[in-house]
Amino acid sequence: MLATVPVWARGFDATFMMPAPFPLRLIPRRSPPFFTALAISVVSLAAAVGLRALLLGPENATGLSATTFPALIVATLYAGPRWGWATLGAALVAGIYAPLVTAVGISNTAVIAMFAVSAALTVIVSSSLREALLRLDEANAAQAVAQKTMEATEARFRALADSAPILMWVTRTDGRREFANQAYIDFLGPDHDALDFDWRKVLHPDDLPRILQEQVAGEASRKLFSLEARFRRNDGEYRWVRSVSQPRWSGGGAFDGFVGVGYDVSDAKRAEDDLKRINDLLAERVQDALAERDEAEAALQRAQKLEAVGQLTGGVAHDFNNLLTVVIGALDMMQRHPTDAARRERMIEAAQGAARRGERLTQQLLAFSRRQALKPEPVQVDALLKDSEALLRRAVGEAVSLVIAPSAPQAVVNLDPSQFEAAIMNLVVNARDATPAGGMIRIETLPVSLADRQVEALDAGDYLCVAVHDTGAGMDAATIGRAFEPFFTTKPPGRGTGLGLSQVYGFTRQSGGTAVVDSAPGKGSSVCLYLPRIADDAAVRVADTAPAAVEDGPRLRVLLVEDDAQVSELVEALLSDLGHVVQTAEHADAALVLLRAGEPFDLMLTDLIMPGDKSGVDLAREAVALRPDLPVILSSGYTGDVLLAAEHTPWPLLRKPYGSQQLAQTITDVIQVAQKK
Repeated sequence: MLATVPVWARGFDATFMMPAPFPLRLIPRRSPPFFTALAISVVSLAAAVGLRALLLGPENATGLSATTFPALIVATLYAGPRWGWATLGAALVAGIYAPLVTAVGISNTAVIAMFAVSAALTVIVSSSLREALLRLDEANAAQAVAQKTMEATEARFRALADSAPILMWVTRTDGRREFANQAYIDFLGPDHDALDFDWRKVLHPDDLPRILQEQVAGEASRKLFSLEARFRRNDGEYRWVRSVSQPRWSGGGAFDGFVGVGYDVSDAKRAEDDLKRINDLLAERVQDALAERDEAEAALQRAQKLEAVGQLTGGVAHDFNNLLTVVIGALDMMQRHPTDAARRERMIEAAQGAARRGERLTQQLLAFSRRQALKPEPVQVDALLKDSEALLRRAVGEAVSLVIAPSAPQAVVNLDPSQFEAAIMNLVVNARDATPAGGMIRIETLPVSLADRQVEALDAGDYLCVAVHDTGAGMDAATIGRAFEPFFTTKPPGRGTGLGLSQVYGFTRQSGGTAVVDSAPGKGSSVCLYLPRIADDAAVRVADTAPAAVEDGPRLRVLLVEDDAQVSELVEALLSDLGHVVQTAEHADAALVLLRAGEPFDLMLTDLIMPGDKSGVDLAREAVALRPDLPVILSSGYTGDVLLAAEHTPWPLLRKPYGSQQLAQTITDVIQVAQKK
C-alpha cells in the first residue's frame, strides 16, 4: 500500500543561524544615498578630530593619529568603501597642516607614510568585513524565506492529504510508518496509533496468508505493487481496500521506503458480484431461450417432415395407384379371358411394364433420400452418353433438337451407370417439357478444377461437369430455390411427379458431387452435375444392360427365410422353377431351429428385416457359426441402416424386386465362390 513522497513531506532537521548583532543589522545591503553617506563620513571624521582635540588640545586636533582609524571603519562599513577612502583622503589633507607628535629621530614623512598604509589597510579590511556581513545577512534572510516556504508547502500537503477521501501513508526503510493522513486515522479509529498500528490485527483471516506473501514479494522487489483484501474498519465492518505502493528514493538515489494510497472498493466489488450474478442469470435465461428455440425448431422440423411425408404419400399414392391400375386390370383381363393367348401376352407385358415403372419410382425416392444403395464403378462418361444417345433422342422426340457434345474423353468418374443414365434421362425429359417446338437441348461434358467452396458444398479438387442446357422458358429465383424439393413441379397436373430433379440431386450427392441450376426467365435453364474425377488410367467400362445367360446349375436344397407370406410363396415358386428344393422359415429363430436340427441345406436365402430381435445379418452370422461352409444370400427391398450394415458383410445382397434371371445368377455366383473355397 505504498508510492513516493516529496522531500517537504518528510519532516525538517535543518538548523538555522541566529540573526546578526544589532550594529551589524544596521549595515545597509546597498550604499546609502550620497548625502547620507557624506554625513556618515563627516560625522565619523569629526568624532575622531574631536576626540583628538579633547586629548591633545585644539592645536593638535587635525593631526594624524590612531583616533582616525575608527572613523575610517565606520565610514567604510556604513557608508561604503568609496566613502572610507574619501574619509582617509580628508584625514590626510587635514593632517598635513597639523603639527605631528613623533618620536625623536623619526621624520614626519615616515610617520605620514606609516599612517597612510595603516589607514589603507583599515579601509580594505573594513570593506571585506562589510561584504562578508552583507552576504551573511543575505544568506540568513534567504534561509528564513526557504524555511517559511517549506513550512507553508508542508502545511498545504498535510491539508491536501487530510482532505483526501483515500488512505495515504509513508513508510521508512524498516517498514515503520512516519506519516499517515486523516482518512487513515479515521479508518482505524481514535483508539489506535496510526503510525505504530499492526495491520494484521484487522486483516480478514481468509486474506491474511495471501496478503502477507504478496506484501513480502512486493516490498522485496522495490517496485510498484498493489494489494487487495478485506480490512475491519473501526465500526467493525469488513471493507475491501485496494492499495498501491511504490518506492521513494533520496536525492542520492538511496531507497527511502514506500509511499502508498488505499481506497475502498467494496461498492465496486459488490457491483462486480451483482454483475456476475446477473451474467449467470442471463446465461441461464439465454440457455433456456436457446432450449426453447431448439424445441421450436425441432417442432417446426417435425411439422415440415410431416408436410413432406404428406406430399410424399400423396405423390407416391398417385403414381402407384396408376401402376396398380395397370397391374390389376391386366390380371383381371387374363382371369376373364384365360384362353385368349394374344390378349394374355399383351396383359402380361403391360403388368411387367407397370411393375418396372414402380421399381424406377422407388429408386427415385431412395436416390432423393440418399439411401439408395449405389453400385459405383469407374465409368468413362463420354462413352456412356454415346451409348445412351439413341434412347435420349427417342425421349426428346422430333419437335426439339438434341445435341450431345462430350469434350472429356479421358475423364473417368466412379458412379453407378444405371443411376447416372436415369439422372440424365430425367434432366432431358424436364428440358424437353420446358422447351417449345423448334428449341434445342444440349448435353456437354467439361473437366474442371475447383477451388475450395467455389461451388457450394464441394471441396477443392478435380471434377467432371455434365451440363444439360435448354432454350426453354427458364426459372425465377424462387423456382430455382425449390427445384430439388420432392414433388415440387411447375408442370400441370398429370404431367409429372416432381421427383425427377430430386432424384438427380440425391444421386449426385451420393456420388460425392452436387447439382447446380443456372436459369433466368426467358433465357432457358442449365443443370450442371459436378462429379469427382478419378485417375485417368482407372479401369473403365460401360455398364452392360443385356443380362447374361445363366447355365443350369446343380439341384440345391435351399433354406428360405422370409416373413412375408406372399413374397415367400413367390420366391419358393421361383426357386422350385429353377429346380431347387425349398424349406421355408418365417423368422430367424425358426431358421436356427432347422439348422440346429441338422437339416441338410446347401444354401440359405434370408430377408434382412424380420420380426424378432434378429436381423438377416444376425441370422447369417449364427448360421455360419453353426455351419461354416453354408453359402448365404441376403435379400431386402429396404435401404436403411440395416442395408448399410449388410454391405460390409461377406455375403452378397439380392435387392428386391428381382426376377428369376437375377435370382439364378446370384445363386450361381455364390455356389461358384463356395466351390472355390
